[in-house]
Amino acid sequence: MITQVFIFNNASRAANYGIGTYVKQLSDGLAVLSGFKVSFVEMYADTKEFTITEDERGMYHYRIPALSSGIESEVYCRSIFYFIARNIEVEESDRIVFQFNYFQHRPLASLLKGQYPHSRIILTVHYLNWCFELKGNVVRMRKIIAKGHEAKDDTERRVVSSFADEKTFLHLADEVLVLSKRTKAILINDYEVSEDKAHLVFNGMGNCVCCRTSSHNSKKCQKDVQRIILYVGRLDEIKGLKYLMNAFEEIANKHPDTHLVIVGDGDFQPYLVQGRKLKERVAFLGKMQNDEVDDVYKSAYIGVMPSFHEQCSYTAIEMMRHSIPIVGTDSTGLAEMLDATPQLRVHIDEDSFNERTFVTQIASRLDLLLSDENAYREASDAVCRLYEKRYKISSMTKGIQQVVLSSFNRMNYTVSPDYYKHIDSRMMQLINQRPDIDTEFFGMSGIGVYLWWRIKSLANNTKEEYQQTMLQEYLIYYIDWLGDAALLSSLPEEMIVTLMDMYSEGFYRTKVRAILEGLQTGTENENILLPSEDVIINNSLRICNCKI
Repeated sequence: MITQVFIFNNASRAANYGIGTYVKQLSDGLAVLSGFKVSFVEMYADTKEFTITEDERGMYHYRIPALSSGIESEVYCRSIFYFIARNIEVEESDRIVFQFNYFQHRPLASLLKGQYPHSRIILTVHYLNWCFELKGNVVRMRKIIAKGHEAKDDTERRVVSSFADEKTFLHLADEVLVLSKRTKAILINDYEVSEDKAHLVFNGMGNCVCCRTSSHNSKKCQKDVQRIILYVGRLDEIKGLKYLMNAFEEIANKHPDTHLVIVGDGDFQPYLVQGRKLKERVAFLGKMQNDEVDDVYKSAYIGVMPSFHEQCSYTAIEMMRHSIPIVGTDSTGLAEMLDATPQLRVHIDEDSFNERTFVTQIASRLDLLLSDENAYREASDAVCRLYEKRYKISSMTKGIQQVVLSSFNRMNYTVSPDYYKHIDSRMMQLINQRPDIDTEFFGMSGIGVYLWWRIKSLANNTKEEYQQTMLQEYLIYYIDWLGDAALLSSLPEEMIVTLMDMYSEGFYRTKVRAILEGLQTGTENENILLPSEDVIINNSLRICNCKI
């Protein structure tokens, strides 16, 4: 039995940073596992037409060209779906996994789930859009999405919209991989993701011990040697670089042997202006290749990550591998990456953020490491141990492998129970619209069969009484609609047996009986069984994916 894993990625800016690194580490880790076959679906690839190539490792690359609009729309996702569905080769016994990394690919994931109902959709959460809009402020996010809150501006409207879209994808996914404990808690509490499908698997990198040598360690503690404070990351506001540069002004005066080295690209101008007063004490190296950055890590004394939003930073992992103590914030996932050195955390006050206090905290943490040799050595050893324990690629691969295998061990499973309410909403929407569709099972009859199955599945579930009542109300509207359609068209056996079951259960008997009598159903239908749960759900997914 082969487990085929299709990894979805694109050539966006993020793909050249954390997500791109994640995809590489994921594919490298899974490729060596027995029984796993890895393929890539590369969106916005640098190609003029759809292509399929095989690399030296035997991995297939499905490459899709970019749209001139630069927008990954639903139409774009549908075109990718048709390309994949026509060209992937899977055996009946194969287990299929579609692994996603971007929320905008939800339409594609939905189409693939409808086409391959026994596949597994695995979504890795690398970001949440409100974190960019609100600089990771969880308190403000919860106020904006609170029931009854009316969005006051475009920012709040974008947060509400993106939150709803993210929630839909998270509910559709069969398994959700999270990169931090805090994000897992947010998904469960705020996005209402089932706890049993949210899995904490930290990012991993390398399997070697920390890159320490005796000469390197001794050099770090020599006072007459230049000590480098290192920042690696995008030059974006959310990364907090301006606060680090303000803090370094204080540090530069007290510790004349320190230099600030900045690696990464983005909008340099404001930081160049800010760095003028520091003259030759700040170096901007721009974006660098991995081997070049490795040399910078080897020469660094302290790493600083004043970010307002991180999930599980590869920059932090690299610093740990090189035994570089990290001064970082307690934002989102970064706080737990500093579990080994809590004294180096910088607090972000989400209720009342104060820039001066924030900068002072960064400077004081840096001063601690620069002034106290024992504190420095203890922090250096602590981050190295944490890397060994938590952030190796072998740990990441093992964790993801366990998630995949346990997912296929779920019994009587087609779609995540989290997603049922989204299917409910789509079916009710169709009943409101009454589109001109035929009465076949993959059509009007499929809507009614699903609603009746769903109502029965919620019987005796006290927590879902409201949902069941609402579905019953819409089923009445549906039967009225069906009664009109049945005068003009025949009904499939799936609908006939469902109507007979409704009648026997006493649901809307007068109208149901009228429809059955109009069809002149005979005793030959008495031995027909209701469709199985698997068939009903699969058919419903396909109906939801139709553009009606």
